[in-house]
Amino acid sequence: MVYIKSIKHTYKEKKTEVRASEVALSITDSVLNGIDPKSIDAVICASVTKDYVYPATSCILAGHIGAVNAFSYDIETDFTGFLSALKIGQAFIESKHYKNVLVISTESFYACDDNDMFADGAAVALLTNEKSDLSIDFIDFEADGSKLEECYIPMGGARTPYTKEGVTNKEHYIKIKDNSVFVENAKNAALYVNNKLKEKNITPNAIIPSYSGIEAHNAFKDALDIDESKIYSKMKDAKSSISATSGINISMALEDGFIKKGDIIAVCAYGSGTTKSLALLNYEV
Repeated sequence: MVYIKSIKHTYKEKKTEVRASEVALSITDSVLNGIDPKSIDAVICASVTKDYVYPATSCILAGHIGAVNAFSYDIETDFTGFLSALKIGQAFIESKHYKNVLVISTESFYACDDNDMFADGAAVALLTNEKSDLSIDFIDFEADGSKLEECYIPMGGARTPYTKEGVTNKEHYIKIKDNSVFVENAKNAALYVNNKLKEKNITPNAIIPSYSGIEAHNAFKDALDIDESKIYSKMKDAKSSISATSGINISMALEDGFIKKGDIIAVCAYGSGTTKSLALLNYEV
């Protein structure tokens, strides 16, 4: 069994104008909480707004916290970033070659969002094989790369390298087809959750969805075969933090007391790209 020993978050309604690594570092010490950074075996960072193309933001973070014995790398799975990193960390620990994995998802949009569509934020979690209250049961993913241009950054990769003209035209900023994209993604994600829960014959006590505005929240809620009172809605009006969204919501729900001992928690991440993911967590008595 793999446990989430600690998870913390930060969410910024106004842009921070600092690098993604700095957003995450503001909460990393509170997650480690006295644990020797040298005991961290791996640092996995999910982000679409990482500090550099190279080096990896995870390496920068590992260097700042003194995780000198950890290997580290970045992943980029868009709106499902936190759950993707959580799944990878889970697999590392289940391999029995690793004991402590630091999972980080962090975003800073000041350099790529001029329409104030997204909100800076980060979630940091310490995974371990040592028994704790919150455990990971199951994580699943689906993706459809055919809808790339619904939400993407046009310039910056090998397909469209940076140019002076491109920067002038703000092609290094996030482009969204329109807000209906998030509503449709939310509805499809709810149907996906319904099917996965039926397959596993599980009725969760709490549902923690992504957040990307009230219309998307309502679309998810209306398509879900679950009592509305079980759906965490504190962030229903909030702007998305893309990869950090799920981790932020898990941390908030724990702090708020929405998640209670004995609960089975279904965490659903979804967004343009398109990607969607479902994680089942157990909050043990």
